[in-house]
This record gives sequence, C-alpha cells and structure tokens, in this order.
Amino acid sequence: MWNYSYIFPSFLIMIVFVLYWFYIPRINIGLNRVFIQLIVFEMIVMISDIVSSVADENYFMYPDWQLYVINDLYFVFFFAMAYLFYLLTMYLLKLHRNRMELLHWVMIIPFVTAIILTITSNWTHFVYYITEDGYQKGSVYDYVVYSCLLFYEVISFAVLVIYRKNMPNITRLLGAMGFNFTILMGTVVRWMFPRYLLMDTFCLIAIIIIYLSFTNPDFYYDSKTDVFNSEALTYYVDEIRSFRYKRYIAVGLHNYKELREVYGVSSMDKGLKLIGSYFRNKYKNLIPFYSKEGRFVLIGNRDIEADKIIDQINQRFKESWNFKDTKMYFELDFVMTGENMTIESPERRLEVGMDILADDIELVPGNVRYVEDADVERVEREVYIRKTLKWVIEHETAEVYLQPIVRADNHQIIGAEALARIRDKDGNRIMPGEFIRVAEQNGAINQMGEQIFKKTCEYIKDNDLEKMGISWINVNLSPTQFMNKSLAFKYNSIIEKSGIDVGLIHLEITEDAMVDQMVLLRQIQAMKERGFRFVLDDYGKGYSNLDRLKDIPFINIKIDMAIVRDYCNKPDGLLPSLVQTFKTVGFTVTAEGIETEEMADAMYKIGCDYLQGYLFSPPVPIEEFADILK
Repeated sequence: MWNYSYIFPSFLIMIVFVLYWFYIPRINIGLNRVFIQLIVFEMIVMISDIVSSVADENYFMYPDWQLYVINDLYFVFFFAMAYLFYLLTMYLLKLHRNRMELLHWVMIIPFVTAIILTITSNWTHFVYYITEDGYQKGSVYDYVVYSCLLFYEVISFAVLVIYRKNMPNITRLLGAMGFNFTILMGTVVRWMFPRYLLMDTFCLIAIIIIYLSFTNPDFYYDSKTDVFNSEALTYYVDEIRSFRYKRYIAVGLHNYKELREVYGVSSMDKGLKLIGSYFRNKYKNLIPFYSKEGRFVLIGNRDIEADKIIDQINQRFKESWNFKDTKMYFELDFVMTGENMTIESPERRLEVGMDILADDIELVPGNVRYVEDADVERVEREVYIRKTLKWVIEHETAEVYLQPIVRADNHQIIGAEALARIRDKDGNRIMPGEFIRVAEQNGAINQMGEQIFKKTCEYIKDNDLEKMGISWINVNLSPTQFMNKSLAFKYNSIIEKSGIDVGLIHLEITEDAMVDQMVLLRQIQAMKERGFRFVLDDYGKGYSNLDRLKDIPFINIKIDMAIVRDYCNKPDGLLPSLVQTFKTVGFTVTAEGIETEEMADAMYKIGCDYLQGYLFSPPVPIEEFADILK
C-alpha cells in the first residue's frame, strides 16, 4: 500500500545526525531549543509514519482504537513539525519576542485546529476513519493536511521577504529560504505521490540545511579558547529580556596587545585556551564566552556570588599560566553593572561594559569597574554621532568654518584654517570635540576630510583670495587620513578639477601622524611632488622633536595653545629659545589659542610670525568669512 524505499535510509541518516549533534557542546538559546524539538519531533514522525503505515496495511491485526491512536500520534507530530519550521524562521528573524502577543496565539490556530479535527475524526470521519476495509481518507483530509502545511510555509516566506534585513547576510537569508522551499517541495511531492513516504526525506533535508546554515555548534564555539564565541554571546544576550534575572562579569586581560608582543601570538593563544578551560571547568553555574582581544564574559543567574568569584579569579591569576616551558603572567580588568543601574536592556548593558573593558587605560588591574547609567548614555551618544557621521558623509553636508590667522606684528588677517563642523538630520550641531574622536575611530574622518578639502578648494575657486588679502588656507589632515596610500592621488585630482593654485592650500598634520616616520616621509614626499606644502599643528602635544622636524619639509610650526597658555601664565626661557630655533632652521611659527592682547604681545615679543585665536575671531561659516575682512 505504501512505499518505504526512502524513509528507512532517511531514518538511519537521522539517527547518525542526532547522535553527532547531541555530542557537541551547544549554547542554550531559543534557536537551538527549537532545533532540538524539530529533531526529536522528526524522529517521532518518522517512527510513527512507519508504524502507522504498517499498521494500516495490516489493519485486520489491530483493534480500531489502536489504529486511531497510532494515526493520531503521527498527525499530531506531523502538524507540530509544520509549526516548528515556521517558529524557527521567526527565531532566525528575531521576531520571537512577540511570541506572547496576540499574533502568537493567532498563528497557533491552524495547528490546533488541524489537531482537533484529526483527533475527533474517530467520531466525525473528517480527516480519516477506519472501516472494515481499513484506513480511509476523510472528506476534508486534503484541506486540513495541506492547508496547515501551506499556511505556515506561505507565512514563513512572507516574513522572510518583509523582514529580510533582519538577516545578517545574504547567505543566511538564502539558507532560510532554502529550508522553507524544501518543505514546500516536500508538500507538493506528498500531494502528487501520496503512497510514497517522501515527506520525511524532505524534512530531513530541511533540517540538514538548517544545521549547515544556522545551528552548527561550530558557529558558536571558539576553538581558540574552548568556550562559546561572540556570536553565541550576541544570540544569548538577545534572548535575555532583562538582566534582573541574569548577571554578567566581563573579564579582560590588562594590556592585551602588549602581552601579545611580549609572549608572542602562539603562546598567547595557548594562554587564552588555558584561561577559557579554567572558566569552563571551575564555574559550572556560569556560561563563559570569549569576545575578542582577551575579553571574556561570564553570565549566570542574578544570585551568583560575584565578589567571591572575582576574588577566586584574582587569586588564580596571581599564579603563572604554564604551557610546556613557557610561564605567562596576566593581570585582569573586571567590569560589571552597578546595582543602581536603571537601564534594563541587556544588550546596552553588555555593550557598554565591553566598550569600557576595551579601553583598559582607565582600569585598575584586579579591581571592578561598575557600569552606570551615565556610561550607557555616553555610548548611546557615540552611536548617535556615528549615525550622524554616516548621514553627513552620504549627503555631503559637512560644513566648512574658517578661523583667521593674523600677522603677529600688525594683526592683519593673512590666512585662515578650515575647520569641519557637522549637524544631524534635524539641524542640531555636534561639537568637534565629540565627533572628531568618533570619526577617527571608525574611519569616517577620511571621507569627511575629503569633503572639507573639496569645499575649501571650491571656495578658493569662487573667490579671489589675493583681493581678500588672504595668502593661504590651511586644511587639516588626520593621522588616519595620512595612512591612506591614495591620499596624494585623490587630493591632487581635486586640485586639478578645481583649477586652483596648489600653493593656496597648506596641509596641517598633527604630531600624532609622526609616530611612523617612514610612512610620514613617504606620504609627504608623494604630496610634495604635486606641490603641496605642510604645516605641523599642535606642536608640544606629541612625539616630535627638533631632530625629526629637520627631516620633514614643514613651512610652519603651530605651537599648541596649552604651551602658549602655560608660557603666558608663567614665562620662562624655554619657549622663546624654541621659537628662535625653529626660525633659525627655516620655519615660520604660529601661536594658537590667543585670547587676550597680553597673550598676543607676549607671542610677538618671543618671535612668533602669526597668531590665531578667539581674540581675532572664532571660526565662522565659510560663506561669512568675507564679512570679517571688511
């Protein structure tokens, strides 16, 4: 009556697959829990499919009530499989948070209805019934079975299309589409060839696709440390609605980058593995995760004795970590959320904690840094700034402000410095002290700096600087920009397109850019060949010394405002000697941060050529610059 050619091999493959999957460590997340249910239910469906088919073929050997029980069991788990494939799709799209809402109960209706109609068929004969001739299809068999299957398949495809952006990449989206399409094909084949037990084979294929695309334990396990990885951490934290019931301890190796240089990459990886094994074996009630760059996260229930655990960890880290002939010593930083923290979002709490842990300069090894609401607000502010920078770059809305540079002898405006300013979508201004640092960190400074340079060139093209009494405009280059090998080509192309004299642009670089002397010299030489001239900005804050300055063709040195202020508050012979030395070498000198006439006089007397500061003018929008020249 039924063809078993395909279901037996599928069943054997399923057994091997189940044994392998349960052997490997798995993270306890909803996605894996649904997948486990799928595997278990599919095993039951396969067994009940075989048993019910054999029983129906030999119906004369069993009483009717046994046949009804066996067939009901098959249909219940069969319909449950359809619902679970849909539910797993919802987990993949991170729509599972809505499970307790009205939509969840609506989506269960077809599943429950199909089960009720099936179980009551003993009396109604709607789905199937048993006669003296054996198993018979009921009047609504096709409607119930295939409507239930197709309902969940159509809904799954619909939410995949609507919420496709919830998927992290196209590969995972195709994986989700793939297993749902496989179930759809199985439904069609089941309808076309009802006597062949093929549906279970298609379900097995769908489960394998899910495994290969989403639930492979290797995706969530860090082999370097023998604990769960950052992706597992993301999934796990995503399912914690509040840290009211959970608590985390973030642990980081202090000065991790320096440790890798001291011990070497290979030895450090061995050390991380030892540390991961220690966390996993010592604290069975905690789930250990490895984020990156020497940072671990331990998550447990709210009532864990965190202070005791931290003391134990500190005691262990006073001893060496030994691998063969290598002994390694580490210091730890700890971060936890403060007891008075009002923000419940686990993602935000953990994100801020890891952000603090990454910046270990302010942390004291062995001590705990508690995250407060203010820390979360700071990180949220940075996220807002990053989004604004992205919007500014995409829409080219970076604004150019000009601050005058005057001659020290007569205070006549002779040049200007171009400064970047940005606003968000609503026109709210973000201060340079906030966005410059963030732009440096995420690389947005490259595109924004190019915008400022381009708009400055357009201003020079549209205005006669000579008639305005302006000899040059300084444009800033960040250390990040200086690492861009195509910088000379890009800026030269902008100059050529605008048709201006390259001598009207001076490029300012800070001392931070001088850390790598070889890169600096190579980049400056490439740009000098195209006619660019350079100014050293903020002298006195960084790494430069006179010997290094002699090797670089600067035309002007700008003394940092802090150095200027210190001299004016407490004059000594150091700064005057330094200025004279610069002039002897051939540099002109600009004093920054001039706020009073007394400061201006003092800088003129020690030999500065140019002055810049609020005494003469704050930075003004580029379109208003001509007004202050009148």
